[in-house]
Amino acid sequence: MPEGGIFQNSSEVFVQGNIMLCSSSPMLQLPLCLASSRHRHTSRNLKIIGISVALVLVSLSCVAFIILKRSKRSKQSDRHSFTEMKNFSYADLVKATNGFSSDNLLGSGTYGSVYKGILDSEANGIVAIKVFNLDELGAPKSFVAECEAFRNTRHRNLVRVISACSTWDNKGNDFKALIIEYMANGTLESWIYSEMREPLSLDSRVTIAVDIAAALDYLHNRCMPPIVHCDLKPSNVLLDNAMGARLSDFGLAKFLPTHNSTSITSSTSLGGPRGSIGYIAPGNHILHDLSLLLNRKLLF
Repeated sequence: MPEGGIFQNSSEVFVQGNIMLCSSSPMLQLPLCLASSRHRHTSRNLKIIGISVALVLVSLSCVAFIILKRSKRSKQSDRHSFTEMKNFSYADLVKATNGFSSDNLLGSGTYGSVYKGILDSEANGIVAIKVFNLDELGAPKSFVAECEAFRNTRHRNLVRVISACSTWDNKGNDFKALIIEYMANGTLESWIYSEMREPLSLDSRVTIAVDIAAALDYLHNRCMPPIVHCDLKPSNVLLDNAMGARLSDFGLAKFLPTHNSTSITSSTSLGGPRGSIGYIAPGNHILHDLSLLLNRKLLF
């Protein structure tokens, strides 16, 4: 039925009972036209959809906010902070190693010696204490490099640092040491070359290789900034009770630039090629910085 003219006055128009007619106005007491009904139904559906979309967006925003907040907390908790670590004095380390006794000596390197020690504050009591020989050229920078590396890293295949000690000995000389977790099965070198141990099984060799590969992948691709160890050799691979491998000794580590940086940064400033004779990657020492970058891209 039309809506204008005389049809606006319901007292002058009588069309009730005509089932073939419809109207958009309820005043004529006719069935509502389909177009009007559809319009109302569509409008109601749009409102329902709009409210549903708004609720979904609000829920997603809340979930994203919670995830970001937890991610920030986990990153902050994963970072090592030497200010939050336990403090040990020179006297504590002397007592733990029985005066740095040769009986407790686990091994010696270019920049220092590692002793087995017992600290009551630790869960199992036994630790390894790396004492730096500060008279050796590069030893102080090596200590700084290791502290910086362990401050920025945490991985199951990297040796865990318990604390760092930078103080004076009883003669007033500078003293620097790292307290690290004790590896019961020693170094990989002692298993490869020693005649006192049984040969490693193929399964153990594969497990060790996979563990070290995981550590290198973490250092090269998941650290900020990326780190190149620069002294990867069997004596720097330690084995735990389950023969799991842990990478140690970051004294020669190289910190690579991030994607937003154009210069190579390092915590050590040591000149020339880095590493041990027999294990240094081949290449011209003049281009050793470029070689580090190429090695990182080729390996992973």
